[in-house]
Amino acid sequence: MKKVIFTLITSLTLVVSASISVWASPLAYPIERLSGQDRVGTALSISEKGWTSADTVILCEYADFPDSIASTPFAVSLDAPILLTQGTALDPRVVDEIKRLQPGRVVLLGGTGVLKPTIEEELGKFDFPIVVERIGGQNRYETSVLLAQKVPNDVVILANGDTFPDALSAASFAGIKQIPIVLTSKKMPESVLNYLNETQPSQIIVIGGEGAIPSEGLTDHGFAIETRLGGQDRYETNAAVVSFVQDAYETDDLFLASGITFPDAVAGTVLAAKYKAPLLLTEKEDIPTSIYTYMREHMKVEPPRPSPGPSGTPGTPTTRPKQAEITPAGGLNLRESPSSSGAKLATIPQGTLITLLEEQAGWYKTTFADQTGWVAAEYLTLVDPSGSDNQPDKPAEPKTRQGVITAANGLNLRDNPSSSGEKLVTIPKDATIQILAEQSGWYQTTYETKTGWISAEYVSLIPSEASDPPPASPPAPKKGKSTAANGLNLRATPAATGEKITTVPGGTLFEIIEEENGWYKISFDSHTGWVSGEYVEIVENTDEDKADDAKADEPAVNPNPPSEETLPEITIDLSVNGTVYILGGSGVISSTAQSIIEGKAFSKYKENLRDFPPLPAEIKKEEPPEEEEPDDPEEPAPPVDTEYDPSREVPVDPFIDIPEYALAGKVIMLDPGHGGPDPGASGPSKTHEKDNTLPIALALKDILTQAGAEVLMTREDDSSPCTASKYTELEDLKARVALANSCNADLFISIHNDAFTNPAVNGTTVFYSAANPKNVESLHLAGSIRTSVIDIIKTTDRGVKPGNLYVLNNTKIPAILLEIAFISNPYEEARLQNPTFRENVAAGIFRGIYAYFTTPIPKD
Repeated sequence: MKKVIFTLITSLTLVVSASISVWASPLAYPIERLSGQDRVGTALSISEKGWTSADTVILCEYADFPDSIASTPFAVSLDAPILLTQGTALDPRVVDEIKRLQPGRVVLLGGTGVLKPTIEEELGKFDFPIVVERIGGQNRYETSVLLAQKVPNDVVILANGDTFPDALSAASFAGIKQIPIVLTSKKMPESVLNYLNETQPSQIIVIGGEGAIPSEGLTDHGFAIETRLGGQDRYETNAAVVSFVQDAYETDDLFLASGITFPDAVAGTVLAAKYKAPLLLTEKEDIPTSIYTYMREHMKVEPPRPSPGPSGTPGTPTTRPKQAEITPAGGLNLRESPSSSGAKLATIPQGTLITLLEEQAGWYKTTFADQTGWVAAEYLTLVDPSGSDNQPDKPAEPKTRQGVITAANGLNLRDNPSSSGEKLVTIPKDATIQILAEQSGWYQTTYETKTGWISAEYVSLIPSEASDPPPASPPAPKKGKSTAANGLNLRATPAATGEKITTVPGGTLFEIIEEENGWYKISFDSHTGWVSGEYVEIVENTDEDKADDAKADEPAVNPNPPSEETLPEITIDLSVNGTVYILGGSGVISSTAQSIIEGKAFSKYKENLRDFPPLPAEIKKEEPPEEEEPDDPEEPAPPVDTEYDPSREVPVDPFIDIPEYALAGKVIMLDPGHGGPDPGASGPSKTHEKDNTLPIALALKDILTQAGAEVLMTREDDSSPCTASKYTELEDLKARVALANSCNADLFISIHNDAFTNPAVNGTTVFYSAANPKNVESLHLAGSIRTSVIDIIKTTDRGVKPGNLYVLNNTKIPAILLEIAFISNPYEEARLQNPTFRENVAAGIFRGIYAYFTTPIPKD
């Protein structure tokens, strides 16, 4: 069934019409910020958070998102952190991190034009051996296909590769589920079509709307879109994706990345997938409504709300002021009734002090210009009437809100507040426009008789002037300071690909001449060029008079700044909500946005201030009823964190109560997982999955042969069955399936080790596939093997589970995949090295196979 999903959070459809409560429902999360002095440092902080060591490290060029954005599933499959560096040489900090992680393999993402051969030479100079691999195509689309071939799956995710947010939204989910991300464009690249024709995926998930990936680009070539996840902007798309795959997440933690810049987010996607957590995108200064809603509905507890007042609305402190100042730059509408649909009586200018007569559902009653009506509470700054500076109510001249277009090539006017909106006209640079309305980072304006929306990011607001203003000094030049520890590149054009002119040392103070698309134009050492605004700290003017003048004329950004009365100090335990990991410094996601998430400040977006359903202040644990001690309590399973004692492994006779030649005439295909260039998962002691699966399969072969069965194997040494000229994981899996389907075997048994980021996780799992034509038999086989293996090796029973696995989906005979134990668990890693344990596993599988053939398949 085709699914088209454009925002799965039901409450989002009610955002526009939702009423604003006197007591807005703030977010309330613990925060941990993972950041460094620059994007390279942030990636290092992420690596240090998630890895004590790593067999493989992925290395990307710090300014090149296309090669890195599709790498998350591949990196997760290797449990490999992503590090960033300059393209010409290894950053010294990256050298130190590689020494700490001690990898045996480093994968360079991108061709030699992105990461120079000198980097390979540097990697060969470490005092421990490093195998260097390079993955890079002729373009971003080919590179994504090469990465996809290393993560074989019947499902594929398609995302537009011309921009990064859609692929970023899918990255954590794709990493968890091991679904490849393939980058495409509005016109399907040939390399992508070739990949789809070769793999023939059973399900295609498209991220983004028709404007990002048109359906006809796929349907014209015979491919159907199973699911499309999109929204009006990148944030709604992100919310739709994380909501759609909610069952993939196994933690309350959230990861938050910039929806404007990509480098901090790319490195964080792998850590989010390790934690099995969603990755959310946000603006720099505030939380977009779709993301705010997801985060609010994700919460389990909140600080206690004020007690209800006489009218049933939340009460207010007894010291609440009875006067307020109008804050919106364009003034505030006085309405006939306490509703945004009430008839407009007048517009009260910005700065006017009003007396509050009554309060009702987020509205205040007041009188202005001989008319009494209602104003929205969120656009008022409450004033303490006992203060000595209060003045009586007085009218003020309305202030006009205007802006100047700053984009060098002009700014597109669109028919809706979204980058996917239809282009109406281009407004040239330096044009002055009238701002009619504001919505989610977009301004409504009229130009050349056309009314539409422009991105606020490329508009410089003009301070409003009161009538007959006093002469003012010219505004002080905007100044900035370089925050990049190793210096900041001055480039000829406002882009990371611009020619480098010189390097501005860290800490240098400079004057900002112009701003364009997140870049600042400056002069340094007789050179004029552009520096990235991400590594520039704006320095406030120290001239008090000029600062005061600027503040007087500055338009209000947050119409309801937080106060101690509206947001009291949080004293409850918020850890149950999960931690929000912010990826990047305050230059990427500001301290204001952090305060909103922590519940210390209100969002400026009206839709975020609506009243969500209340939450308790704590979750009380239910006390279990007291029970009498059983006469014969079960012996607890051996603890996973104790030191392993090999002597506890007692050999088991696999043939007890089984007749001689019990499997005569049966043909069984054994598949020891991984091998050759693919080591599989690795343990904390640097052991590899491929070295465990083969001995177990060989021991099982001996037992099955003694029982009269004919045994075939996909590999009998440390090699891959792949015969293609170039090894890929997909070709390897295809070879295994081809062997199984060509030999008329009765069963296919694939043997593996499991792994997880939490070393305490342990146990045994058996997978089968509902897509296998013999799925009923496969389920019966999985259950039989599960029972016998658990009975012998006494591991934690993680059950029989359906799995979307290539070797199970595509074999035509009953097939299962056994995850014997967790190689990531130190105790189970040690067991997997013990020959007695391996032989006992083989005995358990054999007895399960015998039970399968001798026990009728259960009927529904």
